Amino acid sequence: MMRCFFSASAWVAAIVGGACVSFAGEKSPGPKTLADFNVGGAVKWDAGDAAATLVDADGGKALEIRTRADADYPSVYLRPIEGRWDLRGFDAVEIDIYNPQEKTVRVLLSLNNPGSDGQRGCNCESVQCPPKGRVKLTVPFGMWHGNPNRPIDLGNIETIQVLLDRPKQAHTFVVDNIRAVVFSTSPPTEVLESPFFQKLTPVMGRGINLGNALEAPREGEWGVVLKEHYFEAIKKAGFDSVRIPARWSNHAQQTAPCQIDEKFFARVEWAVRQALDRNLLAVLNVHHYDELMKQPDAHRERFLAIWEQISVRFKDYPAELAFELCNEPHDKLGADQWNSMLADALKIVRRTNPTRQVVIGAIGWNSIKDLPSLVLPEDDRNLIVTFHYYNPFHFTHQGASWVGGDAQKWRGTKWTGTAAERLAVCRELNDAIAWAVKHRRPIFMGEFGAFSEADMESRARWTKFVAEEALARKIGFAYWEFCSGFGAYDPGKDQWIEPLKNALVPSR
Repeated sequence: MMRCFFSASAWVAAIVGGACVSFAGEKSPGPKTLADFNVGGAVKWDAGDAAATLVDADGGKALEIRTRADADYPSVYLRPIEGRWDLRGFDAVEIDIYNPQEKTVRVLLSLNNPGSDGQRGCNCESVQCPPKGRVKLTVPFGMWHGNPNRPIDLGNIETIQVLLDRPKQAHTFVVDNIRAVVFSTSPPTEVLESPFFQKLTPVMGRGINLGNALEAPREGEWGVVLKEHYFEAIKKAGFDSVRIPARWSNHAQQTAPCQIDEKFFARVEWAVRQALDRNLLAVLNVHHYDELMKQPDAHRERFLAIWEQISVRFKDYPAELAFELCNEPHDKLGADQWNSMLADALKIVRRTNPTRQVVIGAIGWNSIKDLPSLVLPEDDRNLIVTFHYYNPFHFTHQGASWVGGDAQKWRGTKWTGTAAERLAVCRELNDAIAWAVKHRRPIFMGEFGAFSEADMESRARWTKFVAEEALARKIGFAYWEFCSGFGAYDPGKDQWIEPLKNALVPSR
């Protein structure tokens, strides 16, 4: 008999201690307009392999950019009328993008010093803009596509470049409101004052991933075999939930009906029961479906068949079990394909699980910046949106062999909690909760963690800061992971690694 004492409302009403950060009273300087398309002669531009025209937009003027399918890097360069932009005293440049098309477009924004070659002397970031969608693209100073330590001369910005990266198709999109901004550690006022935010509580509370076990090619191949007393240890430590990654694709037939191996099904079910029997909320996902990322069209029906079987198997389980459709969509699984696929998977789940909470993340490895590309059915409010957080990546993944040669160069990187380091975390978490409030979706940090090659003091400091700042924004979390390379538990000694456990779960 399964013993579960949470009500269905536990997903949105878990009370989590320790999140007591106040955002009151903090103000930042207002933005500085860099390109005002409503004022003739306020900015000049020239295009390369693109066309740019002023159009009417939102009661004013904006810049419409049109690109050709055969252009590798179609660009529009914006320049000040005289001299250069001096952006000292600011933290980033932002731009608003509108996509009138029926297809997603990935837009890049680059801030260039004289002589920039596209990698040196510039800062650059990108964002996915969904069909008929509006997004904000932010380029923090010192960053190049997520890589830090790319300094530029802020007093000598020659051009602001709007471009596409080898789109292989024609696009039309509109840009407006180009401004320099100063970051704040607190979310925007409209977020804090939103009725949705004020009623929101952190779904899943404080959680942990049971990683490197059921999502290995075979359980045990990555050094972790789940044991019953692990669940007891997690509960006694004070965690509220577990996330159970599972590699279903390694245990299902390749062709229809794509039947899942019964032994694996039973093993996953055992893990779910261990969690629920201890009053731990559980998230069960499809993890490491690598073939789906490389050939999404070829594996679409198999992915859906796997979810049909999972849905039927767990349909009578209590509401404390949530489904997560797919871990970290990336590679060839782009925004348009993923939005279509998740809609079909959700329809399958809803046949047998009409009210179960379903966790869904965006492309780009569940990145925060790709949340705007996520399209969800508006009438399904039993959805939780997830993102993963591993920034700064050169700190959290230093020495990680699967990352590549650069990871070895990052060894020795510390996270000391400087004002700039804390601000970077807060800014990204602010973006996450702002998106959640705008779309009225509870949001969940399904993974975050720092690899064991980092020094323990830095790991614990970063983990505690990220965890508490997430909860302060009413974002629940699941640490990656329990007892392997990122682990907070030592399986050899069968005991918690105290600095990490204390960072995740304060003493109660």
